[in-house]
Amino acid sequence: MNEGTPGAMIDVALFRLRRIWSRPLRARRAEEPQRPVHMSNVMVVHAVHKLSLDVPEVTVGAVAEQLDVDPSTASRLVNDAIGAGLVEREESAVDARRARLVLSELGRRVLEVVVRHRRTYLDGLMADWDEQDREVFARLLARFADAAIARPASPANLDRLITETLAETPAPS
Repeated sequence: MNEGTPGAMIDVALFRLRRIWSRPLRARRAEEPQRPVHMSNVMVVHAVHKLSLDVPEVTVGAVAEQLDVDPSTASRLVNDAIGAGLVEREESAVDARRARLVLSELGRRVLEVVVRHRRTYLDGLMADWDEQDREVFARLLARFADAAIARPASPANLDRLITETLAETPAPS
């Protein structure tokens, strides 16, 4: 593997960033009964907020689509966000058999704080960049994200490649 190629450098950088962004956002202190807020909670809060701007009722299924996860994973993530007090379930006005999801007051406050903090943090990271570099980076990163969303990686292909690799590898002796 050539680690000096642009693709390899991007892969390493994205992996490092993923680890930074996925850490709990607030450590739990012994004297506090609250759980830490995890990135998965924030992802659900963002999804519920974004969807609420576009659809009359936010459902677990819509969150699954928004987060690009299967419905059972979305259900678990939503339940965790509900348990953290960030999202609430209410009766659907459209269909009595399902529930609609809304942000709690705490969820709205956490969303505001997280967005403000993240943007301040990013501004600080780029404080010594000139405006043109910031604009180019923003444009290219948005373009990269759009391409990734339009052509997501196939977990099935990765599973197949791993299975083939394991089948070709002799068992340790």
